[in-house]
Amino acid sequence: MNVQRFVASRSVTLEADVGGPCDHPAIVLMHGGGQTRYSWGTAAQDLIALGYHVVSLDLRGHGASDWAPDGDYRLDAFADDICAVVATLGKPPALVGASIGGLASLIAIGESRKPIASALVLVDVAPRIEHAGRQRIRRFMTANRNGFASVEEAADAVAAYLPHRPRPRHREPPRRKRFAATHTERQLGRRRGCRPYGGRRQE
Repeated sequence: MNVQRFVASRSVTLEADVGGPCDHPAIVLMHGGGQTRYSWGTAAQDLIALGYHVVSLDLRGHGASDWAPDGDYRLDAFADDICAVVATLGKPPALVGASIGGLASLIAIGESRKPIASALVLVDVAPRIEHAGRQRIRRFMTANRNGFASVEEAADAVAAYLPHRPRPRHREPPRRKRFAATHTERQLGRRRGCRPYGGRRQE
């Protein structure tokens, strides 16, 4: 896969891993809050092997993508970024989004005046979120506001949160400071200015 950069809304630059024939059906992969495009590493390679053109995206404020200079991490901003990336692909891709990536995809599709996606796949999220599940995610995302002393400590926290998943053998190396937990908490809590099922923005 090659690294490619996209200029999204308000001139925020997003970085992505891109692979597969450009003229084949496209799939855009979007991670969840506190994650990066490396969450899709194996899945992206498998999709390329099946013949798809894959764009595995770092959302704004995550991984190697720019931070928003105005501090805008609302779901609307993520949705606008998705629309900007999709517009470069020629044909509507399938959107695959986990958590915030999924919610932003819902909004992008719901607010667009023309079809922007050939399909939508939601991972670890639904159009309507149960309160108990939302509270559990919020507790996890805000439990370590000052970060971790080591990668192992972070891995321990994730393993405790997801005890049913085996710990991965390969871990992503530290890059730049990750998306602030307060932004994720804000999205999971109030989701200001938008509906969770992708309805029109509230003025």
